[in-house]
Amino acid sequence: MRLKSKPVFLNDCNRKNKYLYYSRHPNIDSERMSVSGYAYSYARVMSRMSDILSEGQLKDLMAVGTKDDFISSLMDTTYKEKLTKAPSTDLRNTELALKGELIDQYLMVLRSTRGKVNAFFEELFRRFEVKNLKAVIIAKATGVLTEKPLLFPVEDFFGRKMSGLLDADSMKNLIMRLEDPYKRMLEAVLPEYEASKKALILESTLYQELCGAIWARMTGLGAKDSAIVRKIIGTEFDIINITTLLRCKAAGIKEAEMTKYFLPYTYSFDFNADNVKASMSAEDASTVVQLLPPSAYKEALMGVIPEYEEEQSLIPFERALRNLFFYTIKNTLRGAPINIGTIIGFLYLKELEIKNLCTISVCKENDLSAEETMGIVML
Repeated sequence: MRLKSKPVFLNDCNRKNKYLYYSRHPNIDSERMSVSGYAYSYARVMSRMSDILSEGQLKDLMAVGTKDDFISSLMDTTYKEKLTKAPSTDLRNTELALKGELIDQYLMVLRSTRGKVNAFFEELFRRFEVKNLKAVIIAKATGVLTEKPLLFPVEDFFGRKMSGLLDADSMKNLIMRLEDPYKRMLEAVLPEYEASKKALILESTLYQELCGAIWARMTGLGAKDSAIVRKIIGTEFDIINITTLLRCKAAGIKEAEMTKYFLPYTYSFDFNADNVKASMSAEDASTVVQLLPPSAYKEALMGVIPEYEEEQSLIPFERALRNLFFYTIKNTLRGAPINIGTIIGFLYLKELEIKNLCTISVCKENDLSAEETMGIVML
């Protein structure tokens, strides 16, 4: 049963109005927050932690026979309300409903935190706006748009309409219609993009700005919070950089060029180390991995080299790194400590769950077997 911690008269308001009300009344529960720290937001998160689907439940969903059976089984979970309100249970509307549930969890955290902690979570939440813009940019860059990208429903929160950019007649027109911070930074690298037509230039610029903003908010937290966040976010940034290295190598991008795509924020992976530089000059992705310095990242990647060489795809490497990241998240949640790590961990686990459910939905739509689906889903 969910905790009822807000005034009854707000229950019939829509999500946006709820957020506006609490953002305009920042002193609500401020005394409780000042006395108990994370007790209030922690209680709200823990009341939802039990809604996270277990590995067994996910396997049961993969085992059901059809897409309709999958949706019917989801009706017995916390997703029932969103799915019931969806216009239909086709693939697009199912995914939109699931994404809406994820966004609701972030908004819940934003409503229950204050000050610098709230500012940090707002930057973390902005990842979904950047994901939306990335999807629009890729669609425009590739010219492949059989249907509109499925965007996260965050436009009401940030007030920037990314969905309307799909009708831009050129990348330049798209960028000029953006608002800052996106317009300013993408406009600066537009000539480079126009000369090479590499969407990676625009993508890396977006993520460098976002990650810089998240890192800055992290450093503004208290010492204990900052250390916890640094481990989680720093690990994620390390993985982004290693993934970028592998993608650059697969795309034939030279060492001198690939360095500009790396994030300047790291946790335990130093791109200036000599052995890392050696890996950057390797001939192929397998050799890149073999030349990496000893680390948990290298250990995870070494284990899937045979799979990579068989498939000639980076997917095994990317999956191994994602699994390592979520192992870090689960370790952070061990014992459910009352701190910022538990809140971040919950949000990331919820995001993983949504990805898994969307993957299962696509597999059911395309008549993939439970065994085939199991090879894609992250448990």
